Order: sequence, then structure tokens, then C-alpha cells
Amino acid sequence: MTMKKHIGIIILAAAFSFGASSSSAADIEVQTGFEFDWWRDDSKNVGYQGYVPLKISTQISDFSLSLLGGYAYTNYDPHVGAGRSLSYTLDTKINLSYEILDRLPFDILLGLGFNLPTGKTPLRQEDLVLIMDPDLVSITKFGEGFNINPTLTIAKEWGDWTAGVGIGYVWRGEYDFTTELRNYDPGSIYTTTAEVRYDFSLAWSARLFGQYAWYDKDQVQNHDYYREGDFFLVGGGLGYSQKSWNAAFTLRYIFREKSEFQDASGTLVTPGNTNYGDEWIADALVRFLVSDQTTLWTRIQGLYIQENGFPSTSAFHVGRREKGSLELGGKRAFGQHVDAGLAVRGFLMHDEESQYPQYKGETDYRGFSVIGNVTARF
Repeated sequence: MTMKKHIGIIILAAAFSFGASSSSAADIEVQTGFEFDWWRDDSKNVGYQGYVPLKISTQISDFSLSLLGGYAYTNYDPHVGAGRSLSYTLDTKINLSYEILDRLPFDILLGLGFNLPTGKTPLRQEDLVLIMDPDLVSITKFGEGFNINPTLTIAKEWGDWTAGVGIGYVWRGEYDFTTELRNYDPGSIYTTTAEVRYDFSLAWSARLFGQYAWYDKDQVQNHDYYREGDFFLVGGGLGYSQKSWNAAFTLRYIFREKSEFQDASGTLVTPGNTNYGDEWIADALVRFLVSDQTTLWTRIQGLYIQENGFPSTSAFHVGRREKGSLELGGKRAFGQHVDAGLAVRGFLMHDEESQYPQYKGETDYRGFSVIGNVTARF
């Protein structure tokens, strides 16, 4: 067993011991389960991934602690050529938070998160095909460096209105991305978020929300390598709730500024267009509260990404994407301390021809996911 695997197991075991010894003062929650993602395209390329998470969380007075680890198996089987697979632990996440409630004119949540590098780095060049599209599989990062993420959130409620705003900072440590790309130093990320909610009645509510992220420059061997364009998200939603069922509809719009790329001389330059197309995501969820113990739901989601700003002959051109998915799921409580859930999701996706990051012709995908989870409270 590698040192990275030892670190992850020791951390999770320590958290469980902490919870057991403190059970008289805090509730301990342990969550685990599985997720299996499978997809196939019209060229008969196939990919699939199995993921087993383990999360342990507890709260003592105004303090909260959670630890998340996991194990993933990822496989890519091309129609032509040899397949690749990777089986390894993932990075371990530690999240700490402190609530200040009902003591000030507004509520405050202080957060501090850590990413511990217990995952797989560096990757071999031939294994980069396993970093699949996030619209195909759940896990797209097998390992990073040591990261620190402090956050501050302020919320206020008055009458039928609720509003909140948050700021965050992610310091990302250096690590070896591949066996050839050593000493990769991803830049820091600065984020702001905001949300406003209004309750029209006991049944109807609406919300507006937004997010902004600014990315610092990535470096390799202390030389500027890439800078991600600024990220903007705006959205809104409607909710309706009754005793036996509830529903929610959400619409999100995402756009990104121009990224900076390294030219032949090693200098970062900004191309004339954005390398991401504008993105729309519509999500509709209906839940049926069958009983105090049983909940069923169905979710429909649509995704539309416009082609980016580069002409179709450019090496940076990315074509349009359209995706639709349907999910059916259920959750059952077994007494006061255990509940379990199961969901099945299927999707269809169509991509137009693209040149970046490598040439890909017009492609159709189909796939499914099966997600199961069990939660126990002590």
C-alpha cells in the first residue's frame, strides 16, 4: 500500500474515532454508497467509472467537521487501440465551519476547507484519456496538491425575504500533473456568491443567485503556462411545496471570459475569442412524499452549450453541445438512525465537430448512471 493510501485511511479512521469518543456531545453521521457511470458514443468508444465515497461528519455546538474520501475505478475502451484503466483512492477533503447565529443583526458562517493529496499523481501520458468529460462521468480529477479554502458567508432574513453573500479563496499547491508535466503550480481562485429568496406564500417561493470566479495564472517550472478566463454564473428558480409533494425549477446561465495561452515564445497571450461557449442549464425536480419514511423523485435536466467564438477552421474551435437527462430515484428511512437511497439516470448527448483540444468529429453519446447511498447516524 502506498503512502498516499495510508494517509487517507488514517485520516478517516481518526475522524471515526473522534466521533465515537464524542458521541455524548455530538451526533455523528457516516455516509457511503456507490456510483456507476457508463457511456458509449456512435464510434463504439466506451467508458465507465465506479466510485465509492465515504463521508464522516459531526457537529459540536456551533462547530462542524466533515471528512470526505473515496475510491474510484475508471476505464476507457476505445473502438480502435488498447484500453486504459485506473484504480486508486481519491484526494481527502476536510471541511471545518463555525456558525454565528442570532447574535448579530445577520448570521455568519466561517468555513475552512483542505484538500489532502491522497489521490493519484502524476499520471502517465497514456492515462490522460481517463480524464473524461464531466458530462460523461462524475470523477474528472484523480488527484491534486495540498489546497486551502477559507470562506465567509453572511445571511440575513427579514419577513418573506432572505439574502446571503459569500466570498472565498482557494490556494492550490504545486504537484506533478503527469510524468512529463512536473512542478505544476495551479493558480489561486477568488470567488464571490450571492442569493436572494422571496416566499410568496407557504407554497410558492422564488430565488435569484449568482457566482463569480477569478483565476490566477497556472505555472510550470515557475513559468507562466495558462490562465483560465473569469467565470460568471447567474440563475433563478421557482419552488412549490405541498404536504405530499413539492417541485422546483431552476435555470442557470454560464459564460466565461477569454483565457490566456502560452505562445511559442513562452509568453501568455489572449486569443481574439473565448474558448468556451455560453452555457444554459434547465433543471426540473418533482418529489413525492409518500410517507414519513419514503420519498420518490423524478428529475429532468437539459443542457445547451453554444459553439465558442472561434471559426470552424481554427485550432481553438469547439462546437455546440446538447444534452438531456432523466433521473428516477427514491429514499427510505429505516428507523431514526439509518436511511438509504437509490437513483437511476439516463442521458443522450450530441456534440458538433470540434478542433480543440484535439480534432473530434460530430458525435452522439448515450449513457446511464446508478447511484446508491446509505446514511447512518449515531
